[in-house]
Amino acid sequence: MRGVPVPTAKWVTDGNEIKTEGNYKIDTDSYSTVLTIKDCVRKDTGEYLLTVSNAAGSKTVGLHLTVLDVPGPPTGPINILEVTPEHMIISWRPPKDDGGSPVLNYIVEKRESKKEAWGVVCSGINQTKLKVPRLQKGCEYIFRVRAENKIGIGAPLDSTPTVAKHMFDPPSPPGKPVVSDITENAATVSWTLPKSDGGSPITGYILERREISGKWVRVNKTPVLQLKFRATGLFEGNTYEFRVFAENMVGISPPSPVSDPIKVSRPIRPPGPPINPKLKDKTRETADLVWTKPLKDGGSPILGYVVECQKTGTTQWNRINKDELIQQCAFRVPGLIEGNEYRFRIKAANIVGEGEPRELPETVLVKDILSPPEIDLDVTCRDLITIRVGQTIHITGRVKGRPDPDITWSKDGKVLVKDKRVQMVHECPRIDLQVKEATRDDHGKYIISAKNSSGHAQGFALVNVLDRPGPCQNLKISYVTKDSCMLTWENPVDNGGSEITNYIVEYRQPNQKGWSILSSDVTKRLIKANLIENHEYFFRVCAENKVGPGPVIETKTPILAINPVDRPGPPENLHIAETGKTFVYLKWRRPDYDGGSPNLSYHVERKLKDSDEWERVHKGSIKETHYMVDKCVENKIYQFRVQTKNEGGESDWVKTSEVVVKEELQKPVLDLKLSGVLTVKAGDSIRLEAGLKGKPQPEVVWTKDRDATDLTKSPRVTIETTSNSSKFVLTKSKRSDGGKYVITATNAAGSFVAYATVNVLDKPGPVRNLKISDISNDGGCEIQNYILEKCESKRMVWSTYSAAVLTNHANVTRLIEGNEYIFRVRAENKMGTGPPTETKPIIAKTKYDRPGRPDPPEVTKVSKNEMTVVWNPPEYDGGKSITGYILEKKEKRALRWVPVTKSAIPERRKKVTDLIPGHEYQFRVKAENEIGLGEPTVSPKEILGDFFLSYL
Repeated sequence: MRGVPVPTAKWVTDGNEIKTEGNYKIDTDSYSTVLTIKDCVRKDTGEYLLTVSNAAGSKTVGLHLTVLDVPGPPTGPINILEVTPEHMIISWRPPKDDGGSPVLNYIVEKRESKKEAWGVVCSGINQTKLKVPRLQKGCEYIFRVRAENKIGIGAPLDSTPTVAKHMFDPPSPPGKPVVSDITENAATVSWTLPKSDGGSPITGYILERREISGKWVRVNKTPVLQLKFRATGLFEGNTYEFRVFAENMVGISPPSPVSDPIKVSRPIRPPGPPINPKLKDKTRETADLVWTKPLKDGGSPILGYVVECQKTGTTQWNRINKDELIQQCAFRVPGLIEGNEYRFRIKAANIVGEGEPRELPETVLVKDILSPPEIDLDVTCRDLITIRVGQTIHITGRVKGRPDPDITWSKDGKVLVKDKRVQMVHECPRIDLQVKEATRDDHGKYIISAKNSSGHAQGFALVNVLDRPGPCQNLKISYVTKDSCMLTWENPVDNGGSEITNYIVEYRQPNQKGWSILSSDVTKRLIKANLIENHEYFFRVCAENKVGPGPVIETKTPILAINPVDRPGPPENLHIAETGKTFVYLKWRRPDYDGGSPNLSYHVERKLKDSDEWERVHKGSIKETHYMVDKCVENKIYQFRVQTKNEGGESDWVKTSEVVVKEELQKPVLDLKLSGVLTVKAGDSIRLEAGLKGKPQPEVVWTKDRDATDLTKSPRVTIETTSNSSKFVLTKSKRSDGGKYVITATNAAGSFVAYATVNVLDKPGPVRNLKISDISNDGGCEIQNYILEKCESKRMVWSTYSAAVLTNHANVTRLIEGNEYIFRVRAENKMGTGPPTETKPIIAKTKYDRPGRPDPPEVTKVSKNEMTVVWNPPEYDGGKSITGYILEKKEKRALRWVPVTKSAIPERRKKVTDLIPGHEYQFRVKAENEIGLGEPTVSPKEILGDFFLSYL
């Protein structure tokens, strides 16, 4: 500053002069002045004036001082714009002092009033309004806001405590409920609006009920908007109370006052009109009315009905039942005048009074109705009525007819009358017949007759009274033998109304009192009883049905278990076995029934074809079942008959067919009953048998090995020949008895030869090629054992087969077939072993071979396209039994042999079919055993398809 004289300086702010004091300091000299404010604060901000003055004048200079600081607190208060249980919206105003720097943002915090800790809601908002979320319903919150500039964060502004809830309150309770329109299971509850809706519209009402001193139960599942609700599901006779809650968006109000208790019961009012009244019947003096009870009884049981009538031409209704109510839904109106017309109406009455009337739709003309009788039996009586004895027969039905018909019951043509057992009830239209303690005689057909002046009607019912069956009829005993008899009987006359299921048969001996059951489940009317010889028996039988067994029928006299003698049966299988030049040979079989006597004999008679007289051909009786009738005339036709005879009499005759008596020639045929080779052990018997045919009777000769040796001379041989077979038995067989046996049958028509091969098994002979001479020196002591060794000739390595052979022979096993072996034996005593003795080389192979050639086959029968070929077995079977034969054929000019069958033939006979007529054939046979197939026969025969041609 400059001036003359030196000016003085004066500092002024807000109209106040600043002096050096406190935090103010002024330093002034001749040229300058300095104002210093120590520790300046935000309030030091403002306009400062410097005035310099002297005698010459003055001059003022102004300057603005800004002190930067954090902003001051926002301008309050904090306004709560919206409050809900979940959030609040708050607002505030900017701070009056922004600290000399613009406010960058606000920091909003919250805390629960019960807690000290603050939580930041938002730290970067630049607006003065904020939604505070995630509040807990019912908690009280305090909010504070602080402004922030580039200097820092200013002082906070706190809100008043505010609860997180709706801004509105729940409504006040509704008015006291009133119950009306009470029925047996429901009631209508109504109420008034609450005094306050809490500032929010009411969204509905909730109704609750409870039985006296019971728990409250919600009635409506969803709130209702109306001021009434029909509560259903109540129980008649129970007492209930009700209360109501109002609900808005905030919540549910306190409950309303409890309603007065009400008891659920039917509302009582007069009943409704009867349903469907109509005229059922009428006479010249009465009218029968019927109706159905009303749908509504008015809440009280119907006590009865009132019937009123109105005579046509009048308007007055007259009550018919003046003294008391009609209890049934039917009434007969008496005292009517014939020929007049009437109208009728019916009213129902309960404890309150009479209800609305219901009038018959038509007028009624009083007169008699005539109709013929009609009978309608109950459904249970239309089919067969089945009861047991002792029960009651009950037949019921209905009868119509005008006038009422007369009812009569009858059975088997007899009219039934009332007695101790029979009761009849005739109360039209109902009829009833009862027969107590029914017996079997009460079964049958019951007829009901109804008759009046208009006609007649009948009905019937079939009754079956079940009882035990009656006694069986005609008990008979037949076929008595020493160990059995047959009992027969007939069905009872009365089966008791039920099919007989079985019969019970009992027996006893005369010295016994109790009966024993022979059988209790017999279904047929006969039975065989087993007896003890020479014992007497009584029998009795009773029938049984599903009710039980009936009375018994028994034999009056006992039967004795012995064989009676009766006529025997006729002979069985009578036939002509053989005819000759002057004889016929008859055969038959004993009859199946001998009449109880084993002493049977037979009579044989004959007659010529044109004769009527039968001739006895023997004297006395024949004991055998065959007879040779001789002294017949050749070429005459005869018929024969035979009968059986015993002590009881003679049987019926059995006849043969007519036969011409003449000589019959047939070439012998032998059928050897042997397949393959017969193998027996030494010491057993050789048994051979051959079937024999031929006429006249062939002569049979047995030989062996074609040496024509007469075997009959051997004491070990027995030969038995009959008309149809020949048997050969050789006892105590030996190995030498094996071989080929020849059987020859011969008669006037020719001869037949058959062969049988027999193999007799015996212990093997001594080992070949191994010879051990006597020990020349036993070492002076007894030989204890032998040592047997073997070796293959190719390898020549000896191995000991056994070092403890006690006998002078051994069976060597486990050899390889086809290999050549050498054996040696050494003797051993207690001093040691001696020198060995060796055998010659021998090849190990089986001792069996394939069979030899059979004899050439023969053709025994030739037809147009088939031949029968037979052959004998080979003499050598290879040591194994023959298992079959292969038969081959070849045409004369063909080169290849063809098998007749695909498989081996077990027999020695084959019928060859499908041959070409006129062609010549040759046959050959191969025998087969387990080892293989043998060589074929040689020199086969040549055959022509139609006849036997020649031998090659």
